Amino acid sequence: MRPFIVLYSLLAVLILPSGYALAQQAEHQHPVSRAPTDVISGQTRYVCPMHSHIVKDHPGTCPICGMNLEPVVQKARNEGSSVVIEITGDTRQAMSIVTEQVKRDDLWKFVRTLGTVGFDESAIMHFHPRAAGYLESLDVHTQGQKVKKGQRLFTLYSPELVVAQEDYLQVLKNAASSSREHLITQGRLRLKLLGMDESVIKQVEDGHKALYTVPYYAPQDGVVTELNVREGMYVTPDVELLSLADLTRLWVIADVFESQFDWVKLGKPAEIHLPHLGMHGDEASIDYIYPQLDPVTRSLKVRLTLSNPLERVKPGMTAEVKIFGGPLRDVLVVSKQAVIPAEQGHRIVVQRDDSSFEVREVEIGMQAQGKVEVLSGLKDGERVVTSGQFLIDAEASLAGGLERLDAHAHH
Repeated sequence: MRPFIVLYSLLAVLILPSGYALAQQAEHQHPVSRAPTDVISGQTRYVCPMHSHIVKDHPGTCPICGMNLEPVVQKARNEGSSVVIEITGDTRQAMSIVTEQVKRDDLWKFVRTLGTVGFDESAIMHFHPRAAGYLESLDVHTQGQKVKKGQRLFTLYSPELVVAQEDYLQVLKNAASSSREHLITQGRLRLKLLGMDESVIKQVEDGHKALYTVPYYAPQDGVVTELNVREGMYVTPDVELLSLADLTRLWVIADVFESQFDWVKLGKPAEIHLPHLGMHGDEASIDYIYPQLDPVTRSLKVRLTLSNPLERVKPGMTAEVKIFGGPLRDVLVVSKQAVIPAEQGHRIVVQRDDSSFEVREVEIGMQAQGKVEVLSGLKDGERVVTSGQFLIDAEASLAGGLERLDAHAHH
């Protein structure tokens, strides 16, 4: 028994040092990787290689594509009023940073917006009786009904109308020759002011007999937009019987936002598109600019007139509207994606060299066609970041905030 114990002890003495040496060698050849620590925040940041806006403070996977999040390190420093971020090549690839060159170009004043089709309010006719009476018959029955010019709308029995016709017939029969023409003119004018159509007055003259129920006719083609009465009702001049709107001429009311309406003027050319009806590029122009902003959308409303002879376009439809204002030539422009809105003003991330980026405040002007005019803060030929810029800007903001805290602590 004792020889076996001695043998096992010798084997243990020989094997343990060897195993320890192998472990040490393996650790030396394959050191344990540790995620780098951000020098600004003191924490490790993990970014999705495919979606740079997915940033977490712990390892994991991207909720969009499922790829493993990669640890990244960025170094930041303040240089005067700007913050410079140092980013390594691997980190740039993980953040999917894309840049473009600042250049001069012609920027066309152009607004693409939406408009709502409505009735031409200047062509809406409202019908009120000029004399109190009873609706003997009503020939329109529903709102939205189409009527033709000359079509009878309703007939009215009014004692006042009957008296006016009888007086006119007396003038025609008994007026003296010296005052006959004047009295006839006054009698006809009275009937017209009471709403009688010229053809109805002629019928009274030819028939030498008053009409107890006076017909009223549509003065234009259109559709009934309001119908507030029914047959047999007693009506007075303050009652709107119905209203009639023309469908062959419509208005399009479009919204223009605050950053665009400084150059929107009367007469500017425009195009109206209704793709669901196969209508593309109908020419129009701005014929009215409303005097105040919409309190909800903070937009300015402009009006365009649309010719609709076939009556295919219906009020309430939504139209695509393009408004043209002419070119702004030889201005400094960048893509709209490069501009970062800030609480006060705007910022752009500028690439200084392969591994350093500067966050700058800029002043912008007109925006059109996916481009932004830069008034100050950039130079022609510089490169700006158009993808991944929000992460760099966040890092710069954090660096600036920590430096201010450090300065306050030293004071």
